[in-house]
Amino acid sequence: MNNRIKITLQICIISFFMFADQNLMGPNLTLIAEDFNIVDKKDQYLGGIIPLMFWIFGGTVALLIGYFTDLISRKHLFVITVFIGEIPCLLSGFANNYIEFFIMRVLTGIGIGGIIPITYSILGDLYSATERIKIVTIVGLFSGLGIAVGQLVAGTLSDTLGWRFPFILFAIPNFVLAIIFFLTVKEPDRGKMDHKFKNIKAMSSVDFFSIFKVKTNILVFLQGIFGTIPWGVFSIFMIDYFVIEKGYLRPTATLVITLVGGMALFSSLAGGYIGNRLYKKNPKFLPLFCGIVTIIGVIPTSLLINSPFKTENNSIELLIYAFCTGLFIAMTAPNMKAILLNVNGPYSRGTVFSLYNFADDLGRGFGPFIIGNILIYYFGRNVAFNIANAFWVICGCLILLMVYTFPKEDGG
Repeated sequence: MNNRIKITLQICIISFFMFADQNLMGPNLTLIAEDFNIVDKKDQYLGGIIPLMFWIFGGTVALLIGYFTDLISRKHLFVITVFIGEIPCLLSGFANNYIEFFIMRVLTGIGIGGIIPITYSILGDLYSATERIKIVTIVGLFSGLGIAVGQLVAGTLSDTLGWRFPFILFAIPNFVLAIIFFLTVKEPDRGKMDHKFKNIKAMSSVDFFSIFKVKTNILVFLQGIFGTIPWGVFSIFMIDYFVIEKGYLRPTATLVITLVGGMALFSSLAGGYIGNRLYKKNPKFLPLFCGIVTIIGVIPTSLLINSPFKTENNSIELLIYAFCTGLFIAMTAPNMKAILLNVNGPYSRGTVFSLYNFADDLGRGFGPFIIGNILIYYFGRNVAFNIANAFWVICGCLILLMVYTFPKEDGG
């Protein structure tokens, strides 16, 4: 097994367990709230405040991690970041009260946000421009699979093993995997797979602002903010929404939302494959494709949100809506990461991806906070979720603007 395959495989497996933590809370909002005696405030305390601090604090610290990614050993930084994320994930399962749980969840966000810039900085030095969409799609598949499996386990085992068990289960493997990564990985040389950026050296504080001179970077960051608002809202609230508001059993509701995640995995694979072929034909076809499918995805998501109350016959209808939602909404993600790799040099990718991750974190954090603390309070969950869904239209329009910027700034 050659070095780049070994590194990629280890990153994929570690990402699976790291991202499995991301949706462990969503299926069990009510159970956690009952345990901590905050049932009346579960949308605000669990669905609003924790995601806000989880993503914003984690994303802010990840900016610092991204900066050092461009300066020091990425292998050492990767291992440290994994430990920083998994220790509080493990301790989340032992929290005695809401305050302890809140602190552990916020600290876990550092790990999830922090490994992203390191991962894509390393991948950029392992694969050429024409290979990056494919490999980013594969890594994204493992991350998405972790989210889906974690959510499914949390939703199906909580009634027998309790809501705490999944936090412990998914944290432990990465302690071993991170040590193996440290002992076996040889870090790639920076810039070995780039041509246009060959003569660019390490970044300085002045060079940092040159990132924002790349118009495609700005558009990718903005679409990330608007595009992750619905993701953040749905991952936190939708299972509880179908159980409490729609009358479905928790395992059925978990299956529905997991189906969205499962189809999103297939969608990202299909999106990466199609995107790679379109990029080779003409770079402008890539953002054109991504913008269109993002906007189309709003339709089945609306049908899912506004599905009727549970009856004997409409569970299949709900699954169809979930299938179609997942089919469209994830085709964009791997292509956005590949676009960023191609318009930025090897000594700025860590910083760029930390900014990209921070933009996503703003949407994932403020989205549930605003929805959970304001819109749900005044308008109810159904109206609030429909407003969240509409942000994907804005996201799609921002991606379409890249048709005019990406071909000019593509360094592949």
